[in-house]
Amino acid sequence: MLNVVRLGLVSVALIAQVIRGCPNGWETFDGSCYFVSDLLEDWPTASTTCGLYHAYLAEIEDANEENFLKQIVSKFHDGHLHDYDYWLGATDTFVEGDWRWMNSGQRLTYTHWLPDEPNGYHTQDCMIIRIFGANNYHWDDRECTEKLNFICEIGAGSGAIVIG
Repeated sequence: MLNVVRLGLVSVALIAQVIRGCPNGWETFDGSCYFVSDLLEDWPTASTTCGLYHAYLAEIEDANEENFLKQIVSKFHDGHLHDYDYWLGATDTFVEGDWRWMNSGQRLTYTHWLPDEPNGYHTQDCMIIRIFGANNYHWDDRECTEKLNFICEIGAGSGAIVIG
Protein backbone atom coordinates (compact mmCIF):
# COMPACT_ATOMS: atom_id res chain seq x y z
CA MET A 1 0.00 0.00 0.00
CA LEU A 2 2.85 2.37 0.86
CA ASN A 3 4.35 1.80 -2.60
CA VAL A 4 1.03 2.72 -4.21
CA VAL A 5 0.98 5.95 -2.21
CA ARG A 6 4.60 6.65 -3.19
CA LEU A 7 3.84 5.96 -6.84
CA GLY A 8 0.88 8.32 -6.59
CA LEU A 9 3.11 11.03 -5.14
CA VAL A 10 5.65 10.47 -7.91
CA SER A 11 2.82 10.77 -10.44
CA VAL A 12 1.66 14.05 -8.97
CA ALA A 13 5.23 15.36 -9.16
CA LEU A 14 5.32 14.54 -12.87
CA ILE A 15 2.14 16.38 -13.85
CA ALA A 16 2.85 18.80 -16.27
CA GLN A 17 5.19 20.87 -18.14
CA VAL A 18 6.10 18.24 -20.64
CA ILE A 19 5.87 20.30 -23.76
CA ARG A 20 9.63 20.47 -24.18
CA GLY A 21 12.28 19.39 -21.74
CA CYS A 22 11.94 17.08 -18.77
CA PRO A 23 8.95 16.49 -16.51
CA ASN A 24 9.05 18.02 -13.03
CA GLY A 25 11.31 16.02 -10.75
CA TRP A 26 13.42 14.64 -13.60
CA GLU A 27 17.00 15.73 -14.36
CA THR A 28 18.23 16.53 -17.87
CA PHE A 29 21.52 15.53 -19.48
CA ASP A 30 22.57 15.32 -23.13
CA GLY A 31 19.08 14.99 -24.60
CA SER A 32 17.66 12.62 -21.99
CA CYS A 33 15.74 12.98 -18.74
CA TYR A 34 16.46 10.85 -15.66
CA PHE A 35 14.47 10.02 -12.55
CA VAL A 36 15.94 8.44 -9.39
CA SER A 37 13.28 6.33 -7.72
CA ASP A 38 13.12 5.70 -3.99
CA LEU A 39 10.91 2.64 -4.56
CA LEU A 40 12.47 -0.78 -3.92
CA GLU A 41 11.48 -3.11 -6.74
CA ASP A 42 12.82 -6.16 -8.52
CA TRP A 43 14.28 -5.55 -11.98
CA PRO A 44 11.19 -6.54 -14.03
CA THR A 45 8.89 -4.42 -11.84
CA ALA A 46 11.30 -1.48 -11.95
CA SER A 47 11.33 -1.74 -15.75
CA THR A 48 7.52 -1.80 -15.80
CA THR A 49 7.34 1.19 -13.44
CA CYS A 50 9.60 3.20 -15.75
CA GLY A 51 7.38 2.13 -18.64
CA LEU A 52 4.36 3.71 -16.92
CA TYR A 53 6.04 7.04 -17.70
CA HIS A 54 6.99 5.99 -21.25
CA ALA A 55 10.53 5.67 -19.89
CA TYR A 56 12.93 2.75 -19.48
CA LEU A 57 15.65 1.71 -17.04
CA ALA A 58 18.66 3.95 -17.69
CA GLU A 59 21.20 3.00 -20.36
CA ILE A 60 24.73 4.33 -19.86
CA GLU A 61 26.49 5.09 -23.13
CA ASP A 62 29.69 6.74 -21.86
CA ALA A 63 31.65 7.90 -18.81
CA ASN A 64 30.09 11.39 -18.93
CA GLU A 65 26.58 9.98 -18.65
CA GLU A 66 27.67 7.63 -15.87
CA ASN A 67 29.24 10.52 -13.94
CA PHE A 68 26.02 12.52 -14.35
CA LEU A 69 23.99 9.64 -12.91
CA LYS A 70 26.37 9.45 -9.94
CA GLN A 71 25.82 13.18 -9.40
CA ILE A 72 22.03 12.94 -9.43
CA VAL A 73 22.12 9.97 -7.06
CA SER A 74 24.33 12.07 -4.77
CA LYS A 75 21.83 14.94 -5.02
CA PHE A 76 19.00 12.50 -4.27
CA HIS A 77 20.81 11.47 -1.07
CA ASP A 78 21.63 15.08 -0.08
CA GLY A 79 25.29 14.64 -1.04
CA HIS A 80 25.84 11.59 1.16
CA LEU A 81 27.15 8.70 -0.92
CA HIS A 82 27.69 5.48 0.94
CA ASP A 83 26.68 2.12 -0.48
CA TYR A 84 23.83 2.54 -2.94
CA ASP A 85 22.72 0.10 -5.64
CA TYR A 86 20.42 1.10 -8.50
CA TRP A 87 18.98 -1.00 -11.29
CA LEU A 88 20.08 -0.06 -14.81
CA GLY A 89 18.58 -1.32 -18.05
CA ALA A 90 21.01 -4.06 -19.15
CA THR A 91 20.49 -7.80 -18.97
CA ASP A 92 22.02 -11.04 -20.23
CA THR A 93 18.80 -13.00 -19.65
CA PHE A 94 18.47 -14.14 -23.26
CA VAL A 95 22.09 -15.23 -23.88
CA GLU A 96 24.37 -15.72 -20.88
CA GLY A 97 27.29 -13.29 -21.10
CA ASP A 98 25.74 -11.25 -23.94
CA TRP A 99 24.87 -8.04 -22.08
CA ARG A 100 22.41 -5.79 -23.90
CA TRP A 101 20.41 -2.70 -23.09
CA MET A 102 16.83 -3.93 -22.82
CA ASN A 103 15.19 -0.85 -24.36
CA SER A 104 17.43 -0.48 -27.42
CA GLY A 105 18.57 -4.09 -27.75
CA GLN A 106 22.13 -2.82 -28.30
CA ARG A 107 25.22 -4.53 -26.90
CA LEU A 108 27.09 -2.52 -24.31
CA THR A 109 29.78 -0.44 -26.00
CA TYR A 110 30.93 1.33 -22.83
CA THR A 111 31.34 -0.65 -19.61
CA HIS A 112 32.46 0.01 -16.06
CA TRP A 113 32.17 -3.37 -14.37
CA LEU A 114 33.62 -4.10 -10.94
CA PRO A 115 36.78 -6.23 -11.15
CA ASP A 116 35.85 -9.85 -11.96
CA GLU A 117 32.33 -8.82 -12.96
CA PRO A 118 30.11 -9.82 -14.49
CA ASN A 119 31.03 -13.08 -12.85
CA GLY A 120 28.83 -15.31 -14.96
CA TYR A 121 26.54 -16.73 -12.30
CA HIS A 122 23.54 -17.91 -14.27
CA THR A 123 21.06 -16.37 -11.84
CA GLN A 124 22.64 -12.89 -11.97
CA ASP A 125 21.15 -11.55 -15.19
CA CYS A 126 20.40 -7.91 -14.37
CA MET A 127 22.71 -4.90 -14.05
CA ILE A 128 23.16 -2.43 -11.22
CA ILE A 129 25.35 0.57 -10.67
CA ARG A 130 27.02 0.36 -7.23
CA ILE A 131 27.99 3.66 -5.68
CA PHE A 132 30.49 3.28 -2.83
CA GLY A 133 31.36 6.94 -2.31
CA ALA A 134 32.12 10.18 -4.09
CA ASN A 135 34.56 8.69 -6.61
CA ASN A 136 33.94 4.97 -6.41
CA TYR A 137 31.21 3.51 -8.57
CA HIS A 138 31.04 0.47 -10.82
CA TRP A 139 28.62 -1.95 -12.41
CA ASP A 140 27.70 -5.37 -11.06
CA ASP A 141 25.38 -8.18 -12.08
CA ARG A 142 22.66 -9.22 -9.66
CA GLU A 143 19.73 -11.58 -9.41
CA CYS A 144 16.77 -9.83 -11.02
CA THR A 145 14.55 -10.69 -8.05
CA GLU A 146 16.43 -8.44 -5.61
CA LYS A 147 14.51 -5.35 -4.54
CA LEU A 148 16.55 -2.22 -5.25
CA ASN A 149 16.08 1.41 -6.20
CA PHE A 150 16.29 2.24 -9.90
CA ILE A 151 16.91 5.03 -12.41
CA CYS A 152 14.50 5.72 -15.29
CA GLU A 153 15.42 7.49 -18.55
CA ILE A 154 13.36 9.14 -21.31
CA GLY A 155 14.23 11.38 -24.23
CA ALA A 156 13.83 15.07 -23.36
CA GLY A 157 10.53 16.36 -24.70
CA SER A 158 9.17 12.86 -25.29
CA GLY A 159 6.05 13.61 -23.29
CA ALA A 160 6.13 11.24 -20.35
CA ILE A 161 2.65 10.14 -19.40
CA VAL A 162 1.33 10.70 -15.89
CA ILE A 163 -0.38 7.70 -14.33
CA GLY A 164 -2.45 8.16 -11.18
